[in-house]
Amino acid sequence: MQIHTTLQTISELKKNRFPEIDRFPKHFVEDRFPIEVKNSYTIQKEFSVKGVSTLENQPSTIRVKPFSGAFSKFSHSQKTLELKPEFCIKGNHNIQLGDVKIIEHPIALMSAFGLYLDFDLEKSSFPTFDFCDQVYLDGIANNLRVIGEVPPITVAKPFVMSWEKGYCILEPDEGNLKLILDHQVSYPGSTVGNSRITTELTPEIFSYIASARTTAFRPGEEADKFYQIGLAGGLKDYPFTLENVILLNEERIFNPREKFAHEGKNYEFLAHELIDILAWIRFVEEEYKGRFFGKMTTFLFDHHKQIDIAQFVCNRKEFSEIGIRTL
Repeated sequence: MQIHTTLQTISELKKNRFPEIDRFPKHFVEDRFPIEVKNSYTIQKEFSVKGVSTLENQPSTIRVKPFSGAFSKFSHSQKTLELKPEFCIKGNHNIQLGDVKIIEHPIALMSAFGLYLDFDLEKSSFPTFDFCDQVYLDGIANNLRVIGEVPPITVAKPFVMSWEKGYCILEPDEGNLKLILDHQVSYPGSTVGNSRITTELTPEIFSYIASARTTAFRPGEEADKFYQIGLAGGLKDYPFTLENVILLNEERIFNPREKFAHEGKNYEFLAHELIDILAWIRFVEEEYKGRFFGKMTTFLFDHHKQIDIAQFVCNRKEFSEIGIRTL
């Protein structure tokens, strides 16, 4: 990975982005949660969610508990780790904290809502839920408690972290306390193809897109085979079903959900992409004890790259030349 701070480099990357931009339809909002971005929150009482652990393919219960320390925590098998990127491991394609795997979905919710939570897992990997983060939204409904006000924070100056393929640009807030995501992906075929979406990420928008499923892209006839497996009840050794993933190939979405359809386009794929790329910002907010605002521009920004940038930004000494500032 490389770090660049010159405005020319950032401008050149932006200039080469796909010109056609998607935006969510105006009705992609849900306002049932009284979230104020100036506050941090936890829950009043513990709740549990049940599912099938993704990597072990076994029934599992996750206890979601009120925040109880300086950092949110994840526990499994009597071992507890604070939500710090220094504990992250690059294993399978996910954000892994110590032994706890696939934390990206719950921490994306935490970032969107300013939530501090503790998680206790029966198995080491989170389940791939049929409605992604919706299970947590149901648990926090009428169950939120304000911890207190937190300062708005942003990067002190623009920078880009780039890899052989892909990059993430962070730019300071423009004075309006908004988190703007500009994300693009490139897939073969026309189902997704070269897609780019820009949105302000608010609690109301996140509440609507929180149920967007994990993507299973399979080329050509391989997707047809997976579809038949799904119709037959799913894979033997992996909890894949036609309910917990969105299955697509170059030309077709096999199991679209009407909720994400609008005027001939289905936005579920892009919605889940935003859940995934938002997740790492939670590390920054926990480290600097604030609510992040600014603009994030990304391309081919997978979970391992998110671990890279989280470790860089949260290393106060290494990041000091760029810096975080309070608004």
